[in-house]
Amino acid sequence: MTVDARRYLLTAAIYSFVLIFPAAMLPAQDAHFHNAPASSAQLKNPYAGQLAAAAAGSRLYATNCGSCHGIKGRGTGSIPPLSEGPTQSASDGEVFWFITTGAPDSGMPSWATLSERQRWQIVTYLKSLKGPG
Repeated sequence: MTVDARRYLLTAAIYSFVLIFPAAMLPAQDAHFHNAPASSAQLKNPYAGQLAAAAAGSRLYATNCGSCHGIKGRGTGSIPPLSEGPTQSASDGEVFWFITTGAPDSGMPSWATLSERQRWQIVTYLKSLKGPG
């Protein structure tokens, strides 16, 4: 192999790495909870930390969510738990957005028919399930 051919292959390899590696990192940097828009992370839960709201959210959860997501958000079958994992690390606003929007293709209905207050109460309840740590 000539010097020019080696130089060409080395240059091509370096450029390929430079172009491919950053692109592979982008999805992880831009990922939001269930593709929630970035603006949803800025939404503030008006009931965060309120015990009465968490209690109301618990009742709403039992009626609307528990049959799929399990008792106290522990998950059922192929449905992952809400008491740990991404739901707990996502912002309240992103969880609110997802409850509102749903993902019908995945079996998660939109709960936009619930009042805004009720949806925030469910978020408050879900966040109350997070264990210490």
